[in-house]
Amino acid sequence: MDITAHLDQSHLSLITRDGDAELRSIQEVVSRPVLVGGRSDLEETFGRLLRVDAVPTPKTLDLIGHSTPDRSLLILGDWVIDGTRSKVTSFFRGLADCEVFPRLGIHAIRLLGCHTAESEIGRHTLIVLADILEVEVFGTTQMIGVGSYDGAGFRADHAHVLVSATDLRRQPLFQMVKPGGEPYRRVLDVDSLPASPLGLYPAHPRLLPDLAAARSVLQLVRRGHGAQMPGLLTPSTCELALPSAKPGWFHRLQVLLDGEFVRVYPDGNDRPGVVFPVEDTRLLRLLLAALPKG
Repeated sequence: MDITAHLDQSHLSLITRDGDAELRSIQEVVSRPVLVGGRSDLEETFGRLLRVDAVPTPKTLDLIGHSTPDRSLLILGDWVIDGTRSKVTSFFRGLADCEVFPRLGIHAIRLLGCHTAESEIGRHTLIVLADILEVEVFGTTQMIGVGSYDGAGFRADHAHVLVSATDLRRQPLFQMVKPGGEPYRRVLDVDSLPASPLGLYPAHPRLLPDLAAARSVLQLVRRGHGAQMPGLLTPSTCELALPSAKPGWFHRLQVLLDGEFVRVYPDGNDRPGVVFPVEDTRLLRLLLAALPKG
């Protein structure tokens, strides 16, 4: 098929090449699929499309495959799209730096596997990709199969199963609390957090803000929207040692999911942490990059 034809359609459907009977059925239903075996095939496809001298039609990029059984992350060929992995985010940052999606007319991405917007890490992946690419990114809240597709791709009358990164940002944090969490919101009071001297061998990358930098960081945290999340086992990106009133003692504040949330342990390290959303993830990352390590 002439690659130019893909620029003229409203949905660019990239489907896992070597799939089971369900994926093969989707390949047969969609009239102009691009079959891919992983990330390298995505690069090749984008490169071929960019070489076409034609004005593209506005379109969605639909990545179609199964999702992982444990965390419902989309599997495209041999590639798991996991927004917590640096190789994944670096790939999409490269596409953004080269303005690949604007040049191809892509205004939205849809991760079309089962329940790709249901897990914590799945929601994080949607938000991270939207931040990097500056386009809307959608995931699914239900199981989908061959019945969700027609010749043009994903069916418009099945759009009710989609949720966007923008929608997820609007959800209060308490809506995402795991069963067993506290039914009320927590407020971040730094002075009431446990304090201790710094250990010699931190378990996470440790940053040492002074009082001014600590205040700048805390201004980005939605301090009245905390929730206890006993099922959240996400490792921290880094840990901040916030100065306390006692010289040489510090309060711990962990940064999660590349700056989307922070976590503290006001009830002690043997109790579940309390997680707070960050208002401006990009600005937090810039502040963290300037802090000394220790």
